[in-house]
Amino acid sequence: MNASAQVWPERKTIAMPKAPRTIAETGLTEGFLVDLMLKIVFRQGLELPSQIAGELRLSLRLVEQLVELAKEKQLLFLLGQPGANMAAEMRYQLTDKGRQWAEQALAQNSWTGAAPVPIEQFNAQTIAQSVKQEQLSESALKQIFTDLILPDSLLNLVGPAVNSGQSILLYGPPGNGKSSISDAMKTAFQHLVYLPHAIIIGQEIVVFYDTAIHEPVQMGQHGDGGLRRQVIADPRYVLCTRPHVVVGGELTLEKFDLVRNPASGLYDAPLQLKAAGGILVVDDFGRQKQSPQALINRLIIPLEASLDHLVLETGRKIEVPFDTLVLFATNYEPRSLMDEAGLRRLRHKILVDRPDRRSFVKIFLRAAERQGMNVGEDIMAFLLFDLYGTHPNVRFNAFHGRFLIDQSKAICQYRGVEPQLTPEILTQAWQNLIASH
Repeated sequence: MNASAQVWPERKTIAMPKAPRTIAETGLTEGFLVDLMLKIVFRQGLELPSQIAGELRLSLRLVEQLVELAKEKQLLFLLGQPGANMAAEMRYQLTDKGRQWAEQALAQNSWTGAAPVPIEQFNAQTIAQSVKQEQLSESALKQIFTDLILPDSLLNLVGPAVNSGQSILLYGPPGNGKSSISDAMKTAFQHLVYLPHAIIIGQEIVVFYDTAIHEPVQMGQHGDGGLRRQVIADPRYVLCTRPHVVVGGELTLEKFDLVRNPASGLYDAPLQLKAAGGILVVDDFGRQKQSPQALINRLIIPLEASLDHLVLETGRKIEVPFDTLVLFATNYEPRSLMDEAGLRRLRHKILVDRPDRRSFVKIFLRAAERQGMNVGEDIMAFLLFDLYGTHPNVRFNAFHGRFLIDQSKAICQYRGVEPQLTPEILTQAWQNLIASH
């Protein structure tokens, strides 16, 4: 996913975390913050308090307090002002003692990023911006799903399932829109949330913000009505769209656990934690190394209690909110995947079936229109009666329309002709389609 921030002028933020005004309000000790500051100065060679504040994601006022503490301990010394400008910032460097101190701190862990957020503050923020606060109306859902041709009966099941904030199982034959529905759900969420760069549990740091998953947002110079406040948001957090974490056959039970990297001394946040406030999509459910039953067993208590328990390497157990809409997508029949108890805990089971003829025609016409291809009645009749009609083992699938159009376009490009549909071109595209049947 693109890590660069996108602009969402119409979206609203909720539960903005306030920037700490004192060291106590950070929830971190003076000693921890001084250690982190020295590591940053050592690694990056920074000299100005404003530069250090930018890396720590703390106010300049707080960093100046940390600098004074470090000076008292003879860890930093004053270089002076840059140039003759008396209003310019003072510059600082590490003393020999300060360099040794930084090296010892780095031996504990290699984190040199933003000041982490204590787990208690993270839990409170997660609850305050819960995904259950998102409530979709029927009209809004239909607008979001405009690009998908789905029956109203299916949308009438999807809407309440999303609003419930509970688990969803999308099942049905492959190629009929399960992944497209899960992608559209991301767009459906209109709230923006605050996600921390890192979390601290005791003295252990958990790296949370993931540029491959989390999508930052810029609200513009002035922001929306929710941001035109005198209160400044805590810069230790990143303003993002609600997370949309997708995993497939590579998912293992270990990815739900806190795992410490012995080289860095840092923990990586598990998938369900990175998905807090958003959606966790388990695609290709049933194709993982672990059995579907084992995966459901791992998630039973979190799904029921909205709480999860994570364990540090030391054995310490941590309670965190399980504020994630979990969506399973599978091509298998549900009863072949798990027992009745597991099925019962998947609160919404929605069949995404093959389109009927009328829906398939709409899908095909839309795919052709997007590629600038004209579809006459003769071509549609040829497709329905001469191709599908003579191959009863090939049933309509939602992906067929775009597949046939894309194949036909490729054939036209190879022949050096304008994109068009003829019985001969469509037959060649059809051969590639039925090769998998």
